[in-house]
Amino acid sequence: MNPTTPTPADRDASRQAAEGRQTETQMWNIVGHLAASMGVYGGLGYLLGRWTGHPILLLFGVLFGMVVSLGYTIYTATKSPAE
Repeated sequence: MNPTTPTPADRDASRQAAEGRQTETQMWNIVGHLAASMGVYGGLGYLLGRWTGHPILLLFGVLFGMVVSLGYTIYTATKSPAE
């Protein structure tokens, strides 16, 4: 066997490494979506709360951002790869 020819064990290790990188990428995407949506909708809630005089809207904005982000995360995680 040629020393540069990958063995089946090498191919399995390569595939496992690729799957690990894909999983790590998905996890960072989830964290990014949660942080971004909480920031955007929390900021909108803050501004709306300052404008109307109801500071509780900041909390509602952050919670709404979390719900939207969680829904988007579930949607993207459950869709088939062919879509």
